[in-house]
Amino acid sequence: MQNPRDNQRDIAIITDDPGWHGRQLTEELRQKGFQPHYVRLQDCHFDIGQTRPYLRLANLKHYPHGVFVRGVPGGNLETVVYYLDILHALEAVGVPVVNNVRAIEKSVDKGMTSFLLSQQEIPTPNTIFSSDLHYVRAKLREGLSAGKKYVLKPLFGSQGKGLQRIDSIDQWVNYEALHGVMYVQEFIDSGHDVGVDFRVFVVGGQVIASMRRTGVDWISNVARGAQVEAIQVDRDIELLAVNAVSALNMEYAGVDLIQDARGKFWVTEVNSVPAWKGLQQTTSTSIVSAIVDNFLAHCDALSVRK
Repeated sequence: MQNPRDNQRDIAIITDDPGWHGRQLTEELRQKGFQPHYVRLQDCHFDIGQTRPYLRLANLKHYPHGVFVRGVPGGNLETVVYYLDILHALEAVGVPVVNNVRAIEKSVDKGMTSFLLSQQEIPTPNTIFSSDLHYVRAKLREGLSAGKKYVLKPLFGSQGKGLQRIDSIDQWVNYEALHGVMYVQEFIDSGHDVGVDFRVFVVGGQVIASMRRTGVDWISNVARGAQVEAIQVDRDIELLAVNAVSALNMEYAGVDLIQDARGKFWVTEVNSVPAWKGLQQTTSTSIVSAIVDNFLAHCDALSVRK
């Protein structure tokens, strides 16, 4: 593999399953004169010796102009660390990665996301995050006795999978599904019979689209059948979403917020590899164009600095 800047038109899209989002990115990049390539992290290799380079990126003969991450495969600790090592190595040799690997690491870990948001005084639900089951149970008993409710979430979950709502002390909870680390957020009562939340999409420090999601039950993910409708958020909510993305140092992100029954907004998640298919149904703005324009500008800016 030759110098990072030998091929200025190749773009690697990191994904195992391109699907609708991969096709959107591919079409947009081609329209802008770039050549996209789907790359699985499983097909990338280190070959460390006396002759550089040490990283083989699937079948590409050059390092690409930029890398767009649409997904990082799951697996055991060693496997996930290896996949992240590949992204770290790409950044180390001067290839722009979006979102950057540190941002992905921080946001895919819900516990660290909550910590970093609270560090920046961004309103986020009270959270219990621990590997000590006895500690978590004691804190839950204390809060439930005071009338609070909670949501137990897989640390690395997405699309509403594996969520457990805890309403009473006697309720059965499946702790075994959490792989030894418990992440529990206080349930935010929106005042609705079903789950209602908001997705605010931020690209390059600007809100480009927003929607309200109304679930069929207490979970409001589109993947779980939620209905979507366009909304216009006010400046305060825009600033809240932009600050949340900034706290995690992302180029683009989908920010999830819940409004409680008293009208206060809380940031519940910041997604570094967000879907936008549902959101695109609510707006005439081309979300993929905004994402790709910002991505290419980011790649060009890093190229100039090198």
